[in-house]
Amino acid sequence: MILTITLNPCIDKTIYLNRLEVGSYNRVKNTRVDPAGKGLNVSIVLKHLDESTHCMGFNFKNNGSILENVLKNHGIEHSFISVEGDIRTNIKLFDNSCQVMTEINEAGPLVPASAVDEFLEGVDTFLSQTPTDLLVMSGSIPPGVPTDIYQRLIRMAHRRNVKTVLDASGEPLILGLQEKPYLIKPNTLEFEQAFQKELASGKSTLEIAQKVIEDGIPYICLSMGAEGALFIDRDHAYLAKPLPVKPKGLTGAGDSMVAGMCCAILRHLESADILRYAMAAAGGSIRQEGTILAQKKDLDELLPQVEIEMIH
Repeated sequence: MILTITLNPCIDKTIYLNRLEVGSYNRVKNTRVDPAGKGLNVSIVLKHLDESTHCMGFNFKNNGSILENVLKNHGIEHSFISVEGDIRTNIKLFDNSCQVMTEINEAGPLVPASAVDEFLEGVDTFLSQTPTDLLVMSGSIPPGVPTDIYQRLIRMAHRRNVKTVLDASGEPLILGLQEKPYLIKPNTLEFEQAFQKELASGKSTLEIAQKVIEDGIPYICLSMGAEGALFIDRDHAYLAKPLPVKPKGLTGAGDSMVAGMCCAILRHLESADILRYAMAAAGGSIRQEGTILAQKKDLDELLPQVEIEMIH
């Protein structure tokens, strides 16, 4: 069982433009709307890969039925704490001329302290009653939720001997690192923000990652967009080249990477193959429009195409 956490679900509105003209008139080519959330996306891909998963987090009363219906349609078990307000809307502007996505994300409604306490109690109860292999924490934190929420969840999971995966940014990532999660998956910007002092001192990305692993975090996957991804463990570092797929929608690619890695971890695969699964799952999502996510057939097709090089 893989438990995923989504604290700040959203509705992704992807707008496709022939070319984005900043400060000028833009004609929309087509649009699509997808209820989403990083942990939810991870669970959907896991479900596609025939893995058992459960979603927890916050949902919002005014339009939360949209999210519930998506999960029901995918057959994913879930237990959310219902909070007043609307699910936030995130605007994704996809420029077809250069295949670049510009994102405009809302913060989300205020979550009261009582709901945070109820959520934490719910997670602790779930972990105590349900055999769980991995706890996946992904995405931003809505107003009212403390920035140490992931740190507390990792601590809680470790008391139950549950491995943890953290895909976050800013203070939630920095605090979460203190509890030594099993795997972290920052992108290049998130890594640079978290380790700006080390980078400013002249250390390389690889040197910093190796030090983080020496300090007790077994695995780091650094997603680098069009440059591929790095995967570092205690002994080696691997570089994956980007797959030759035509991007149609970049939203959910990182979440698909996380799902692919979780699947590989459950199957007790080695580091190179964990990265291979990550890249194949991400590629399967990138070639879909909007927040349509990778299917099992995508993984089966793309796995043999992933090129990996040991660089250390």
